Amino acid sequence: MSEVQNKRAEAIERIRQAAHRLRRLELVLALASLLVGAAYLAVMIAWGSTALRSFVAREGRAGPVAVVFWYLLLFTLIYNIVHFPVAFLRGYVVERRFRLSRQRLRRWLWSEAKKYFLSALFVVALGQVFYLFLRRFEGTWWFWAWLAYLVFGLVIGRYGARILLPLFYKREELDDDALKDRMRELFSRAGFTVSDVKRIIVGQDTRKANAAVTGLGSTREVLLSDTILELLEPGEIEAVTAHELAHIKSRHGEIMLVAGAAVSFAGFALAAGALNLSAEALGLDGISDVAGFPLIVLTFAGLFLVVSPLLNYLSRTLEWSADIWAARFTGKAQMLADAIEKLAANNLAEMDPPRYWQVLFSSHPAPASRASTLRNIAEKSAGR
Repeated sequence: MSEVQNKRAEAIERIRQAAHRLRRLELVLALASLLVGAAYLAVMIAWGSTALRSFVAREGRAGPVAVVFWYLLLFTLIYNIVHFPVAFLRGYVVERRFRLSRQRLRRWLWSEAKKYFLSALFVVALGQVFYLFLRRFEGTWWFWAWLAYLVFGLVIGRYGARILLPLFYKREELDDDALKDRMRELFSRAGFTVSDVKRIIVGQDTRKANAAVTGLGSTREVLLSDTILELLEPGEIEAVTAHELAHIKSRHGEIMLVAGAAVSFAGFALAAGALNLSAEALGLDGISDVAGFPLIVLTFAGLFLVVSPLLNYLSRTLEWSADIWAARFTGKAQMLADAIEKLAANNLAEMDPPRYWQVLFSSHPAPASRASTLRNIAEKSAGR
């Protein structure tokens, strides 16, 4: 083996070992996050929730809308404070240790503050709607709340990237006309129009690379991170973008939306049953008492833990489908395989994680399996 081959093999082994260590740390921190969340909800359900509700009502905010507002705001704030050590280890320390993040502490804290603000905004806004239904329609509140949740999810799914992304990253015009022409030709063959191709500036914060397609109907916008533009060749970027196009062409977003709607329907129905059965035992002033909110959260969290392997399986199935569609549509199966391997190495994704990890945590198939399947497609195409 030549010196160049030896160095390449050593580099691949270092990446493999780093990805393995990162996965183990992510597992520990995911369990820690779960335990912190469960402990917080347990304490709130046992006594903290009624105490918090009594506090905001005692402070002169006795109207139901005001009580719900201040309760949900403080509930979210306290959770973020309690969970901060895990978030700091997971989002800053580990990311910096493995050189995935380039953020300085001050910038990371500012980014987290914006995330906390948005999470509080969403919780308070949705909570006000839910508790309006609880006060008005005690028997059927969960159904109307479910419909409101679906509308919210649809709006965020359609417009979230356009609204939220600029809060964290700058967007600018892509100055590579040849690559823009590739994107337009690719989408035109699939029956879509590209309104623009944007370069997203993430390199100052992370080395992770990604691509996305946003928009509605037949007109779409392509978003390419500056890191993916540095990492991949133009043909590989086209293949990766075709994978994203496959999700749109095959309506994978709609499939996941239906699956999510079914899970949330069950969640709201179970939450209604839990409130009806537990309101008196928990010392609530009826099911519309905002102090029952932690029980609703616990119900959804428990349901998600149960069904997440099924949702992950569905997501992995759709990812396989998108890979195959992109490979056949572009004729670039080999380039897509190469891109997947480069992205996995760059993002420190384990090439072949254990089965339990894929079942419990992975929304995408193992990179090694994806690359192998795509190379088989490339070989069969070349042998025709």
